[in-house]
Amino acid sequence: GYTRAEIDYFWGTNKSITAEAHKAVAFDAFTLPQFKQTRYIVNHTEAVTSSGKYVRLYVEVLLVRNIGFYSMNIVIPSMLIVTISWVSFWLNREASPARVGLEVTTVLTMTTVITTTNNSMPKVSYIKGLDVFLNFCFVMVFASLVEYAVVSYMNKRIVLKRQKRQKAQEQQQRQERPMFASPAKPNNNVDAFYMGAHHALARHQLMEIPPDCDFRTIPLQQHPRLTAEPSSPLWPAPFGRAKKATRTCSNITPAKIDKCSRYLFPLLFGGFNVLYWTILTVLSSMSESTTMEGWYDIDKTG
Repeated sequence: GYTRAEIDYFWGTNKSITAEAHKAVAFDAFTLPQFKQTRYIVNHTEAVTSSGKYVRLYVEVLLVRNIGFYSMNIVIPSMLIVTISWVSFWLNREASPARVGLEVTTVLTMTTVITTTNNSMPKVSYIKGLDVFLNFCFVMVFASLVEYAVVSYMNKRIVLKRQKRQKAQEQQQRQERPMFASPAKPNNNVDAFYMGAHHALARHQLMEIPPDCDFRTIPLQQHPRLTAEPSSPLWPAPFGRAKKATRTCSNITPAKIDKCSRYLFPLLFGGFNVLYWTILTVLSSMSESTTMEGWYDIDKTG
């Protein structure tokens, strides 16, 4: 409330000796549950307003978070949640309720952990180191869910192709008919059968059996298929070769994706942890070893 012309504040007993200003502050033996006090600095500043100049004294204390609380309540549970999401890689691909339920549960659990942690942390605009770790854990469990979605889609496509192939084979077998009429029938020119709702009588002309032909050795009549040869793409061939699958389709299968995921996800998460904790350790050691001018250790003040 008083300008500098009226009252001049300073640290210590002598205004001219600024090197001993830190001795005016002393810390008692106290502990904090989540923080460890390391350094402090005493300083003063001058505020200029329309009414005059004012001297302001302030003390800054450097605190370091205790990692024990965060490792036991946030880091280790997050690692276990990510590890649990890998169990789905060993489950059967047909067990959709089990795999989807496991993956969705891990995703929701990681979301709850991130929300709870952010509510207890200070609301800052920059990205904290713990945010990087939790967000990467969330990406890992979400990637496990996406992996099963891909596996399930590919497995469904394979089943549909197999059913379509079997259906085509069954239809082709139904369309086969004898080339010659049976000699047991009195009339070799008429083959009657019922069709439709009205059971209309249809007639199909059949060839007569040659006298020197054994009809039991004659194969069934087959519809010709187009050859795959580039020289004659429209020439009918009864036994054309089937088109081979491409190398990409033959190599990538749902079973191989699950097998690769069993090794890829742990290696990726392990590599991230090694890189993450190495960087944090180096940054922490650099911060502690840096000599900041005007800062003093709390444990040396007595």
